[in-house]
Amino acid sequence: MRIVRRLLFLVMLVVVAGVVFLGARSAAQQRDVSTLEQQEREVIDSMIVAPADMRVTVGATGAVASARQTALTFQSVGVVDAVLVEAGDTVQAGDVIARLESANLETALATAQVALEAQQIAFDALTAPPRPEDIAAAEAAVVSAQAAMNAAFSTGPSAQEVEIARLRSELSRNQLWQAQLQRDLTTFGGPGFDVASLLPDGSGVPQEVIDQANAALASASASQLSGANTASGLTQAEFGVQIADASAAAVAGRTPNQASMAQAQASLTSAQAALDRLNNGATELDLQIAALGVQQAQIGVEQAQLALDRTILRAPFSGVVADINLTVGEPPPASAQSLPVTLVDLSEYHIDVAVDETDVVDLQTGQQVEVRLDGVPDAVIRGDVTRIAPAPVIAGQLVTYPVRITLDAAGQPVRLGMSATATIIVDALQDVLVVPNRFIRIDRATQQAFVTIERAPGEYEEIPVTLGLRNETESQVVSGIAAGDQLVLLPRGTWDPIAAQAGPRR
Repeated sequence: MRIVRRLLFLVMLVVVAGVVFLGARSAAQQRDVSTLEQQEREVIDSMIVAPADMRVTVGATGAVASARQTALTFQSVGVVDAVLVEAGDTVQAGDVIARLESANLETALATAQVALEAQQIAFDALTAPPRPEDIAAAEAAVVSAQAAMNAAFSTGPSAQEVEIARLRSELSRNQLWQAQLQRDLTTFGGPGFDVASLLPDGSGVPQEVIDQANAALASASASQLSGANTASGLTQAEFGVQIADASAAAVAGRTPNQASMAQAQASLTSAQAALDRLNNGATELDLQIAALGVQQAQIGVEQAQLALDRTILRAPFSGVVADINLTVGEPPPASAQSLPVTLVDLSEYHIDVAVDETDVVDLQTGQQVEVRLDGVPDAVIRGDVTRIAPAPVIAGQLVTYPVRITLDAAGQPVRLGMSATATIIVDALQDVLVVPNRFIRIDRATQQAFVTIERAPGEYEEIPVTLGLRNETESQVVSGIAAGDQLVLLPRGTWDPIAAQAGPRR
């Protein structure tokens, strides 16, 4: 009996446990059904379809740059003579920014200009009509040259020239006789000489006269040169007679000189050519030579001016001096890290951005751009696409194309180097049905688009739609829905759109 009781007790425990288990399971099932029905009735988001504007854009980032920025350097070497601007100054195209010392070059330019003026005067003289006084002077020169040539072509010396030569010969002989007399005085006028020895016997000369002569000779002999000097003077006098006689003979037998005749002929030809040039004008060759001289002188002036200009640093365009590194009395800096002058053109700003190869196909010049600056987030600056590079920039697997956006920055707080975000408007539509992409389901197999509409409270239907223009956040719906339809976004996995097509589910 005890065993039976124990068995019955065990059976009752099993039955009670089973009842409790089944009751708990039934309650859990009822709770799951309640939760599912609550989720089916939950709508994550909804919207009323209405016409709106839509844009397709391409975004990119870059930094604000100026229209032009260039480093200015001197084209010549030297020492800085003057600096006429400071950093931050505004200059116009052609304004002088700085100069090098150039005194020598200025002198060279002045000399070249004088040479040009001289060549121009010579050219003008050839092309100008002759003046009467110039013709008279040229005719007188011809007459004078003709007279000189006639003199050179004469057959012999004139009578005056012959007489002069003869007189010179007589003068030389007189000098020889004087030298001989001095020799004789030295020889016979020595000590113990008596003039009486020279007189013939019976001459009857008084002794008093002879004594006076001897005294005179003795006095003259004492005052004469030595015998060596007397001999030298006699020899020189003899040579003088020979030279004078030879000169007189040469004058008497002289014929016309060929060199003199040639010189006289050349002088006459030149004088006649000058007269003919005045009367007939310059020849074509003379004009070409004179014109060539003017051209060469002009080139000299231009080269001198160019050398001087290279010492002057001018602004190539209007802009602002961003940086200047020049000191008077010192050479300009030559290193790439310290350029003499940096000039920036602030008349126009632009942004160079890199656009991915998948987006650049939608870009074209002239498209509008909205630019926002990180430093001025509230400002929206208008711009335009002005250049799209034909060649890409490849960095590893990334392929981009440089695109330039020119800004309309008039009155805007734009500064060089500001970080900017550009929104390029590729396409724009107005008054079309636009739906956020989160309300659209795309069937991966068929690529068909669907949206879910609410037919009545709690009644939903997924219908196919045709899409048009799309961007990252929204799409244009061409057909399938109409303005006023209410779209809903239901939780995924809690509602079967295929089953819903069989009938609305509450």
